[in-house]
Amino acid sequence: MKNRTILSALFACPFLLMITLAGHAQDTARITKNALKFADDLVKADAYGATYADWSAYADLAPASVLKFYGGKDGYIKRVSLGRLRTTSAIQEANPDLKMLLLEAKNDQWQCVIRLSRYFHKPDQSEYHLVTYLIGQSKDDGETWKLFDVNYNSVANIIYIFPEIIDDIPLQESVVSAQ
Repeated sequence: MKNRTILSALFACPFLLMITLAGHAQDTARITKNALKFADDLVKADAYGATYADWSAYADLAPASVLKFYGGKDGYIKRVSLGRLRTTSAIQEANPDLKMLLLEAKNDQWQCVIRLSRYFHKPDQSEYHLVTYLIGQSKDDGETWKLFDVNYNSVANIIYIFPEIIDDIPLQESVVSAQ
């Protein structure tokens, strides 16, 4: 009887582990999908801001600490709108590509790094490629996200701009290259 109980437990443990891992994978897929949706909203708000000089929706998607670092919503909008001038395209471009690079849970929050890749043209028709990274934070189990673009900052300053950042998240500087 004792052997049968041990064998039953041994067979049940992998099954329970499989169920737990499958549930975690579904949660991760859902959380990734939500983060990418909010990143897409940020991209749309960026395009709207660049086109109509209305950056309010863009700033609403930023973490509170980012807004605070720039002295509030207006200070952040000023920084982003000025920074965006160097990558504004002279023609209509395709939507940027968004790719989840990292998704991590720690200290009752989720954080992510999303790679954003897009092309833009200057008035002389020269083409450039921008690769930048969005840092995201969710404090409600991945349902909603606050994001900001490292393109408007230096990676060295991220710890001051976003002190909640998880220590081991690898960050890279944005890169603009001529095509």
